Amino acid sequence: MAKLTEMTKYYRRGNPVVHLHFIKKALKHSEKINDKEKNAVAIRELAVYYTKTNQLDSAMQQSKKAMRAFEEIDHKMGICISKSSMAAIYQMRGDYVNAIKYYNDVASFLETQGDQKKMQALQIKSNIAVLYSKMDNSEKADFYWESIYNDSLAKKNKTLLGDISLNLSISKWKQGDFNKSILYGLDAEKLNKRPRSLAKIYLSLGTAYSKNKNYKESFKYFNKSLEIRKQLNDSLGIQETYQNIAYSLKDQGRLKDAEKYFLSSNNFIEKSGDIATLQKSYQGLSELYQESNNFKKSLEYYKKEMVLKDSLIGIEKLKTFSDLEVKYETEKTKREKEVAEKQVAITQLESQKNRNLFLGSLIIGGLILLASLFYFSRLKAKKRAELISIELKETQKRLAIEKQYKDSELKALKAQMNPHFIFNALNSIQEYIVLNQKNLASDYLAKFADLIRNYLHFSDTGYITIPEEVHNLNLYLELEKLRFEEQLTYTFQVDEKANSETIKIPTMLIQPYVENALKHGLLHKKENRVLTISISKYSDKIIECIIEDNGIGREKSKSINQKREQQHKSFALKATTERLDLLNYGREKKIGVTILDLKENNTATGTKVILKIPILT
Repeated sequence: MAKLTEMTKYYRRGNPVVHLHFIKKALKHSEKINDKEKNAVAIRELAVYYTKTNQLDSAMQQSKKAMRAFEEIDHKMGICISKSSMAAIYQMRGDYVNAIKYYNDVASFLETQGDQKKMQALQIKSNIAVLYSKMDNSEKADFYWESIYNDSLAKKNKTLLGDISLNLSISKWKQGDFNKSILYGLDAEKLNKRPRSLAKIYLSLGTAYSKNKNYKESFKYFNKSLEIRKQLNDSLGIQETYQNIAYSLKDQGRLKDAEKYFLSSNNFIEKSGDIATLQKSYQGLSELYQESNNFKKSLEYYKKEMVLKDSLIGIEKLKTFSDLEVKYETEKTKREKEVAEKQVAITQLESQKNRNLFLGSLIIGGLILLASLFYFSRLKAKKRAELISIELKETQKRLAIEKQYKDSELKALKAQMNPHFIFNALNSIQEYIVLNQKNLASDYLAKFADLIRNYLHFSDTGYITIPEEVHNLNLYLELEKLRFEEQLTYTFQVDEKANSETIKIPTMLIQPYVENALKHGLLHKKENRVLTISISKYSDKIIECIIEDNGIGREKSKSINQKREQQHKSFALKATTERLDLLNYGREKKIGVTILDLKENNTATGTKVILKIPILT
């Protein structure tokens, strides 16, 4: 049994399938030898497995079961460990109130178990403080962090004390107490030796000194943070530091220097695809240009900020709706199962009572025995069938919820695809208005509105017919042709068998590859730009789309991007790659993508993309 316990713990961080295999063996063996303690340990290990595989409802159920098993044998440490697991699950669910409740129980128990366990209690208190901070309750968070900071045992652990000092430094400058923020930050600097932690400490100190208008010390620490993050190749950390420096320079009225750092920050953010941080950067640039009376650029970045803000709100609403729906269905299924289990328990109690009465009724024993056995066996079979039916419904609902979650991810990803093209279109419309070309601006705006209206319509349905897709692509290319100053020739070749209203494919699938051909293949070519899009029915169940351009080829495009220090995938194509994974999820026939480099005499003559798309049924 000891070997089985050791194997289950060993495979926690390894193969989850093997981990579950040894857990089942440990459960079976502990039941066979009737070892209640080992059985409770195995149940708790099953809760760990469900937690690591993100099956939180099952994890919570097994954690509670393990706690009851430990309570039955009065195993106090086992009860404590089970409560710690429950707290972690509540934290993962975002239920911070219940997580804090159980973490407090665990910390109170560990404080009575000697210095080694008390140190674990201090770590848990730090976790409680983090949860209060996430709930925007700075007062409670600081109370826990300061109690650890002043604890005599914590002072012996420099790593823990350094982390607490850093958290207090950040918390204090968020509250506007910059003097205390600096004091705690200087403490953290002395105690911490880890590069990533030092980078955070230096950034916190730089921000606090900047707010105190001590710009000399501020830039000293900003530069220290920037140096470490460049050594770590931490792009998100670099852009965060650039952004803080930019705001500090803006506060000093050094608007040109602030602009340089904001734009440098944007380069890193656009590579990482962090929309929320990019929105904050656009906001800073809009405010900066307004202060310098450059209202045209201020308006430009304000529009960009609003587009990203709308995207973030849409994604957040989808996520919130999905989370609430999952929670509602889970709770409903749980209640139904509990009612069924209670009904089975009541039936068993009634059966026992009637059997006892039967033993006292010797005169009519035979008749009562036959009648009771027949009646209660039928009743048990009925209740068992009801329980099986409820479990079947639970499984069906869980699968439906998983599908809805995948759909919500798919819609959220579509929401991220729209801003990229909108930026280009808004800039073109703005340019026509500025140049007083009203007719062109009106024509461009009408086509743009028609295209966006179609995108919104079809993004909701999830599918589109071939004629509708060709119409949308034609609209898109007409808009892009204006951008290329009419130096673009494109043709559509649609097979009659494919050009049918009955054939449906996923929406927004072909357009990103057309965009990529324009941006990376044809944009760098000065003349004779040719794009061909052919759509045919490859088989009864497959549509083949070929996008071919006579551009400069992928190798030369990559070289140009490297020289401009912009080596990253297009935003729309990256989102499409992720979207293909979601569309292919659980499907037998998957969408295939093949990209070929066209060459003649070892010279690049263009690029061909072949999409094989299963017809939606």
